[in-house]
Amino acid sequence: MRIRVLRGDRATALIAGVVATILVAAAAWFGVGVSSANPKLADVGAWLWTAARGKIVHVNGLSGEVDGYLNDKAGRQLRVVQDGGNVLLVDDGTGYVSRVEPGQLSVAQTRDLGAAGLQLAVSGTTGYAVDPATGKIQQIDPATLNAVGAPITLQGPLGAARIDGGGRLWVPVTAKGEVVPVSQGVAASPLKVGEPGEELSVTIAGSLPVVVNTRAATATIIGEDGGVGEITLPKGVAQAPKGGVLTPATTEGSLVPVLTPGDSGLLVVIDTASNSVLSTKFAADDPGKLGVPQVLGSKVYVPDQASGSLIVWDSAAGGNPTTLRVAEQPGPVDVFVKDGLLWANDENGDKAVVIDPEGRKHDVDKDDSDVPGPTNTPKPKQTPRPDPTRSDTQPEPDPEPIKTTTAPRPTRTADSEPSREPTRKPTPTATPTATPTAGPPSAPGGVSARSGPGKVTVGFSPSAGGKVERYTLKTTGDGRSEPESVNANGPFQFEFTGGDCAKEYTFVVVAHWSGGEVASEPSAGAKPCVAPGSPSGFTAKAKNRGAELSWSAPANADDGVTYELTGAAANNAVKGTSFTVEGLKNNQKHAFKLKAKNAAGESPDVATAEVDLAYPRQQYKNASNEDTNTIIRTGPSAGAEAGRIPQKVYITLTVICQVKGASYTDTSTGKSSDIWNRIESQYGNGYLNDTLVATPDGGFPEGPLFECTD
Repeated sequence: MRIRVLRGDRATALIAGVVATILVAAAAWFGVGVSSANPKLADVGAWLWTAARGKIVHVNGLSGEVDGYLNDKAGRQLRVVQDGGNVLLVDDGTGYVSRVEPGQLSVAQTRDLGAAGLQLAVSGTTGYAVDPATGKIQQIDPATLNAVGAPITLQGPLGAARIDGGGRLWVPVTAKGEVVPVSQGVAASPLKVGEPGEELSVTIAGSLPVVVNTRAATATIIGEDGGVGEITLPKGVAQAPKGGVLTPATTEGSLVPVLTPGDSGLLVVIDTASNSVLSTKFAADDPGKLGVPQVLGSKVYVPDQASGSLIVWDSAAGGNPTTLRVAEQPGPVDVFVKDGLLWANDENGDKAVVIDPEGRKHDVDKDDSDVPGPTNTPKPKQTPRPDPTRSDTQPEPDPEPIKTTTAPRPTRTADSEPSREPTRKPTPTATPTATPTAGPPSAPGGVSARSGPGKVTVGFSPSAGGKVERYTLKTTGDGRSEPESVNANGPFQFEFTGGDCAKEYTFVVVAHWSGGEVASEPSAGAKPCVAPGSPSGFTAKAKNRGAELSWSAPANADDGVTYELTGAAANNAVKGTSFTVEGLKNNQKHAFKLKAKNAAGESPDVATAEVDLAYPRQQYKNASNEDTNTIIRTGPSAGAEAGRIPQKVYITLTVICQVKGASYTDTSTGKSSDIWNRIESQYGNGYLNDTLVATPDGGFPEGPLFECTD
């Protein structure tokens, strides 16, 4: 039974601040009934959509079997947003959002969020509805779809917003070249990550945001403490067509794949743990039809709409990518990672694939209806047929078959099984005639370049055919490669060293054979360095009105590394591993932050140190007290009296600090000084000229005393 649900007035949309609420008990806008079987769905699984059949199925990730489903209208384009126990269905054409109750195989709530093309960002108990066109953002409760607090508005259009591990929403504001963090529905101070109009994309990598700026070819990494670092990407990233590069919403580890769609087919993999950058180029038939890359383990999976397949490339092994068929015909493939598994779904057909981190896969048949669904009527059991068990007879066609480009297989039954003798008998072939000269090998392929501290590691796939004698490496600049040549049997890798961190290099692998040379296509650009990590052992030693700072260089630092000092003192080009700060106020604490940077970027992690410039109080006796009483003054001059030390009395004073004041000449000794000591004594607290205190002679202040700055 289908129960119709009345839709709320568009003027009451959530984005406008008022939510149109439709509570559905037994059925929903999707026409879903409740199964009386109380289905139990696998804890490790995902919901997959099939537009042609109007069905959303739940698939067990460990077996690839369907264990529940819901029905909808065929042909409608829905989007599934799922995180943990949250399963939301978004109608991109209307802005309606519904929450699925997995335990009942029903739709529990439906809300009109009032905007076609709506973004939904959900993580745990945190959710946001984002209208990218108008810039309106509304926090929602994923469990009820109710609004939480008042909406906020940023300058549109907005890029795709993501929620990090701390529950903050990161919103790219393209018009300003900024990303804005939103916590509990309140926008915080924006972070500048580019110039106005530059395309920005956010990926949450291991719970931390990474913002890729296409035109600047940079990746900004935001640390847990809010520190901001930057990694320089190959220049080819900036050649992406309008719309910018493609990046996933999240990755479970430190790797972030960045795909440059269009003619280049450039794939860049950023490792936020080591700051290394790995790049390769895909020789796809139509690079413009490649989709958003995803990463699981060390493997990158790129959907290819031109073939309905996945391009699979192992970033650790390198070499040429492989192709994994998903759909039965060309078309879009939705790829995402959930529960440590990679899912690839043909949204127009009945096929899907689920892959584990080791690369093992299960094929999914989404048309399996012999599972709990929207009715309590089980699928009728098929009547046994007299055909042999191993018959290849095809099932009857679906009432709404999906067109494919694959030629249909002929039906075979026990009665019509063809004779095996004539078809299986091998056909003799002529013995090939040996050619006097072997043909040329194919060009080496799959050339990748991985940046490292002081080096670039270049990997490649060997040539096919012909007889290769050796491989060599050509570069676009000065430097050296090790080894000088690679044997025909491998290992198929070079290490380039001696380059300049400020320069980007490309590499060509040359296969040498008896008839000449065959060269690969040039690699993407790479720098022989990586953005350095944070310095270690950062300390600050107190000195008068300053601090002596020292630290150890990061392990991945090179000769081009400089340091940026912020906090109580600022300098953005410190060289070496020490620095002296001057001009601070004494009797205060001062904090410093230090980060390393080079031509490849900088780390978001900073080293911190603090110095306490408390006055180093010292004990000295008074001096020259034979002729008259020594008067303690209220200030650094011969002014008002704060106390007096009796004539011929010598005591131990506490000298707090020294200050310049009026010059004074002691009539007993003839000595003069403009230095005054702030003292504490049993006869009063105040100032004594330096001629009347037995302090060390020389300099100002006289060490180890500090200058009075308060």
